[in-house]
Amino acid sequence: MKIDFSKLRPVEITDRPLFDSKLALMASQSCECSFPNIFMYQQPYGIEFIEIGGRLVVYERVARSIHYPIGEWTDPATLKKISDAFVKEGLTDGGVYDVPEEFLDKHPDCDTFFEIEYDEGAIDYLFSIEKIATFTGPKLRKKHNLVKQFQAAWPYAEVHPITKESLPVVSKLAAELNSRLVQCEFLDEEALALERAWANWEELGLGGIILYAERGYPAGFSVYSLLPSDTVDIHFEKAEHSVKGASQTLTWQLAIALRGKAKFMNREQDMNEENLRHAKRSLDPERFFKRYFLRGIADAK
Repeated sequence: MKIDFSKLRPVEITDRPLFDSKLALMASQSCECSFPNIFMYQQPYGIEFIEIGGRLVVYERVARSIHYPIGEWTDPATLKKISDAFVKEGLTDGGVYDVPEEFLDKHPDCDTFFEIEYDEGAIDYLFSIEKIATFTGPKLRKKHNLVKQFQAAWPYAEVHPITKESLPVVSKLAAELNSRLVQCEFLDEEALALERAWANWEELGLGGIILYAERGYPAGFSVYSLLPSDTVDIHFEKAEHSVKGASQTLTWQLAIALRGKAKFMNREQDMNEENLRHAKRSLDPERFFKRYFLRGIADAK
């Protein structure tokens, strides 16, 4: 397959309509298919893209891998040709990331073209918005107890939507909460993504809520965007851990705010981090978006 790699370029904010039109053809629940994520993490991951055969192929320069093409579904043979072209150009070692489980179901012959790899830490957690909003089920009823404790301790708590005018408050809170964590590369990457979120809030179509324990005391926030499906992607959610029940109240209030807008909330991966995995599973996930990594077989055609 001949590809004009001179057209491979960084993702820009003006590319959102193009991505949205292609994403609508897949209706993927993957957080990696969220244009805000692709744009916000463009700098730390070196994200670029190119249009091939009417599909968008996202390329991560740092990871040296491509994502499963965005647009009409492809087939293993075509995907292998795209992968081989990137290998020939010296851009990858033949890896294709974010391959949906549905693709493997459609093409049981995929293993003749690719070695199939799976990492449990890379799955997306999908939660029923209605169940979280109503505390349905024994796991969520435990969360309700923490919410009631928060409400008792903070009777004047308020929840407000994030607006362009309130972004400085949210930005300051995010920086303060992250400064208390053990500093690492992930936080550096997230800081760059947050800067892009605040600077391009309206253009990215972001929404969110701020939880105030009392007037003038923000205790948490959530930032989300709508995926081109029945799902909302939760990009950032942070709460003041010294305020008991703030985290659970924030998640509950977010679900209430999202009722009628979508059926599921995607709270993204746990990256094999045990504490994060426990926190996500304690919210009783409804289902998972399982993604695979395909590595091209050298002699497969």
